[in-house]
Amino acid sequence: MDTKLGYAAGAGPEGVKLWPAYLCFVIFGILMPFSRPEFKFTTLIYSLIIAFVVGLLAVNLLIVAFNSGNAAVRQADGGFAREAVGTGMLFMIPFTILAILALAILGWNAVMPFASAAITTAAATAGTEAMKRGAQGLKNVMIPTLVAMVLSTVWMMLTGIIP
Repeated sequence: MDTKLGYAAGAGPEGVKLWPAYLCFVIFGILMPFSRPEFKFTTLIYSLIIAFVVGLLAVNLLIVAFNSGNAAVRQADGGFAREAVGTGMLFMIPFTILAILALAILGWNAVMPFASAAITTAAATAGTEAMKRGAQGLKNVMIPTLVAMVLSTVWMMLTGIIP
């Protein structure tokens, strides 16, 4: 029995919602200035911009990677990559909630480790979802994981240098 996470009967390209992934990225962007010793409004603006750009890059690079590496599946089901990425990115939600709780309740300054774990786990899960939809090869998990690791490293470096 094949289960489809997030979409009971398969969403199709028009029914896939990517806004939860973008919302998670934005929440990480909002949390970043609060994890610093002193809150600055400019840090919030820069952090939001960086988070949204990284979110756009992550989602769209994964869709492009799945579409370009799986031509046969793309021809059979044109929306498989978008559906796989949308479903995989749902795995960012628990990490986002944990980051909120860690910052608000425990006072931890660990937003970026949660963000990095969220994007890497979500990308690998998106690869697994692509393989469930017929994509072949280990590249469908390795390439998204590599993309996520590079993006999360760049994200951490950028948030480290903002004022």
